[in-house]
Amino acid sequence: MNSTSTDSVGLSPVLIALRTCFIAIIALLIISGNILSIAVTRRVTSLADSTKVLMTSLAVSDLLVGFCAVVSVVASALDSWPLGDVGCEVVSILSSICFLMSLLSIVGLNIERFLAVTRPYKFPVWCSRFRIQTAVIFQAILSLCLSFVAKFGFNVPLQFDNTLQICEYVNTPLLMHMSNLLIIVIIPTLLMSYIYYHLIKISRQHEQRLNQNGNNEAINNHDNKALKTFLVVTLTFAGCYTPNLTLETLMSLSGVSAPGWLQFLFLWLMVSNSMFNVIIYCLFNKVFRQTAKKILSERFPCCNRSIAPVEIGF
Repeated sequence: MNSTSTDSVGLSPVLIALRTCFIAIIALLIISGNILSIAVTRRVTSLADSTKVLMTSLAVSDLLVGFCAVVSVVASALDSWPLGDVGCEVVSILSSICFLMSLLSIVGLNIERFLAVTRPYKFPVWCSRFRIQTAVIFQAILSLCLSFVAKFGFNVPLQFDNTLQICEYVNTPLLMHMSNLLIIVIIPTLLMSYIYYHLIKISRQHEQRLNQNGNNEAINNHDNKALKTFLVVTLTFAGCYTPNLTLETLMSLSGVSAPGWLQFLFLWLMVSNSMFNVIIYCLFNKVFRQTAKKILSERFPCCNRSIAPVEIGF
């Protein structure tokens, strides 16, 4: 394995500075956003314990992605890889584990919401804190195993890509690209489609019953807003990951390399997914939003403004 860069893109100092600032902003937003997400999730009391565990797991995974992105900031500023061969291996494997953990946490959140709606009486037993914590540990072990299988099973060397500013596998076989597309996009998309098809069907049945009882104000109040939040999280994940994974598969199939700027944008769009979840939570969850404002006002008194009391519920 050689951690020296691939063909240099020959950027001017101004473009290198702009590229570095771009990556630095993404890394900063990922780290600060997920630290805030963890703090808010711990403080909010209206969330189920199982939901809090899975949201925390997702935030921790995304936070580690942010720390990996910091290494790319340094590499971009230097226009070369600073950590040598071992560092290239470690950062690459850690990034793979974090991406897989994020995916599994999102799938877990959707399955947990599915059980909460379809099995409300059995949900507290099936999704107890201990069981969800055990599931998160299993997710971490599975992510670790899959990352090592991808690295050592395909026996593909790593190399720093000066276009993408990351360490990536060189001459990756088509089977590996298709496996990534299948595991990360196709299978989760089919699973999520199945889950939300049934959840929307159940939601409409509840709506019809409420309409018959004349209780229009209560329609789609708590459960539907929670489902909407995690649906947007899922769609955002798919929207950020699909372009890059699809482009890599198409390049492997055709043998034609896409423009460097397009590869760069799609790769960092995938990485930037880790900064969007806290924004989605704040947009769709009033409790989360108000609690986040309260925490920020406590940490930064100079920016303190009048904050409405924290309300319970969505």
